[in-house]
Amino acid sequence: MTLSILYFGMIAESIGNPVETWHSLDPLTVGELKHQLLERYPVLRDRKFQIAVNQQIADEAFPIPPLAEVALLPPFAGG
Repeated sequence: MTLSILYFGMIAESIGNPVETWHSLDPLTVGELKHQLLERYPVLRDRKFQIAVNQQIADEAFPIPPLAEVALLPPFAGG
């Protein structure tokens, strides 16, 4: 399973990369991917963010389809 992961704003700044290709041998839910991301990037534990899959905000139980685009979205200010 291959995913494109996009990091925005302070999340991209925190990990030093705006985009990454993620490989997993097993299918993942959003929660499982989030857990793996927090293990790879412990700095994210202090950040608030939402996860979108193919441009839709997804909860942690959502199964991520192969070749999905996943975005980590920090809170946005303004109106």
